Amino acid sequence: MTRQPARSNSGRLAYKKNGNSGGCAMFMKKCMIVFCTALLMMLQCCIAGASELKEDPDMLLTNERTWDIRKAQYTIFAKPPVGWVGDVMPMVGDEESGELRLFYLQDWRDGAPTYHPFHSFTTSDFVHYTYNGEDIPVTATNHYDMALGTGSVTKVGDTYHAFYTGNNPHFFNQGKPREYIRHAVSTDGLQTFTKMEAETFTMDQADGYNRHDFRDPFLFWNEEGQEWWLLITAVKDNRGVVARYRSQDLTTWEKMDPLCDIRGGIMECPDLFKWGDYWYLVYSTDWTTRYLRAESLDGPWVHPPMTAFDSHGFYAAKTGVLNGKRYLCGWIGTRGGYSGEFKDTSEWDWAGNLAVFELVQDEEGWLKIKLPDTIRAAFGEAVPMTYKIIDGTAEVQGDDITITGDKNGGGVTFGNLPDGPVLISTTVVISGDARAAGFFFGGDSFMKALAVELNMKHEQIRYDSSLVARMRYVAEASYISRDINTKERTYQLDILIDNDIAVFFLDGREALSTRIYKMPQMPWGVYVADGAAVFQNITMHLLKE
Repeated sequence: MTRQPARSNSGRLAYKKNGNSGGCAMFMKKCMIVFCTALLMMLQCCIAGASELKEDPDMLLTNERTWDIRKAQYTIFAKPPVGWVGDVMPMVGDEESGELRLFYLQDWRDGAPTYHPFHSFTTSDFVHYTYNGEDIPVTATNHYDMALGTGSVTKVGDTYHAFYTGNNPHFFNQGKPREYIRHAVSTDGLQTFTKMEAETFTMDQADGYNRHDFRDPFLFWNEEGQEWWLLITAVKDNRGVVARYRSQDLTTWEKMDPLCDIRGGIMECPDLFKWGDYWYLVYSTDWTTRYLRAESLDGPWVHPPMTAFDSHGFYAAKTGVLNGKRYLCGWIGTRGGYSGEFKDTSEWDWAGNLAVFELVQDEEGWLKIKLPDTIRAAFGEAVPMTYKIIDGTAEVQGDDITITGDKNGGGVTFGNLPDGPVLISTTVVISGDARAAGFFFGGDSFMKALAVELNMKHEQIRYDSSLVARMRYVAEASYISRDINTKERTYQLDILIDNDIAVFFLDGREALSTRIYKMPQMPWGVYVADGAAVFQNITMHLLKE
């Protein structure tokens, strides 16, 4: 509502006409200036007070909590009511619907002899998800579809075509290929799929392909050639390639030369698309999701300056389009989930929670990832924050906090994390002599907490499941990390937290995804080792109701 200023009856100020009228006018003008200045100062103080960090030396911290991963309700990083999310396959060909259907391999972890049927979610914003249940079932232990593997689902006219992998490990001992390319169609709006048994095919070993090691078919319409392509993860002459078939009718397929041969490891979950002047081939290998770029489908395919989008906490991602933007959709694995331990020191598992990042293209045509705009918009204004010094010194100016610490670290805690999703934003400026600066979670002291740190010595942002106090000494193989540029020593971070999952978006360019079981409902804070760092404009936001 717009408020109107009060007016006098005449609509103007009236002064008595006498010899001092000019002096009165000047006096009134000065009074008005003084009043406005005072009012402005009061408003500035109010604004500063609302955002300024306040010290609370008597802050009550607790290491007790009620959180249990077996009962956790995830919002941003979706999972089914039972089980976990495996390889994600965003719908292709339905980009104008205002929603994106995300098929995935359902990981029950129930020990059943058949496994990994297709299930799906539908979303319009990557915050609110509808779980659709099962879309394509497994079959039996004597069938191609004892287990399903990754593929793609594409809308062509009014028909939906699913190409996927059928996997039966028992076939290997019977002298038959263990993997098959399978086709299923839906003509009733994704209510049911009919498997096209007669169209099943396998790789031809005579051409140098390994007939037991191929999968992940991706359907692609080649506009230039006016034909359908099917891209398949394969091994040819003992190295990973993206095999290629073509068709006019989606039924009969002719083998072509491989689309890409990186002369290295296997290229899982291939995804091909054009953006502007470039072609991009997204794939996963060595537990990271990567991409190649080319100016033509004929290549050459070149590696980007940034070799991967994330570390190995995030895997098997493929892209989908929603409302004109392209997103990278994968999963963040559990740790110790198969054994039921769910410990921070456990090995990473296959499958976990759905995770979606927004893809952006820089001025040179390279791909970056960032926090999706729709997720950022779902969070409210910054909430008031108080801090308690744990060690070292802290100096506050507005919502900037400067931490100074010795070799054992100095830092502050902001108290226990609230329930529900949290978005933390800040710009970290690290002094030239500091060894590291970072964020700790899961304890009210460095001896109890785990950390994600910007390590200047190793030029990495990294997470380790060792305590903060031990991070100088851990073996390289025990943590996940991303390389960073340490010349500028200034880093903008958006930290998206949902239960035990934390994704650190760095400079709107890349991410480090991890899972910290000690984190939910526990104290968190920031720290610096061997120097000083400023955490500028540090804010915490909660999801809007």
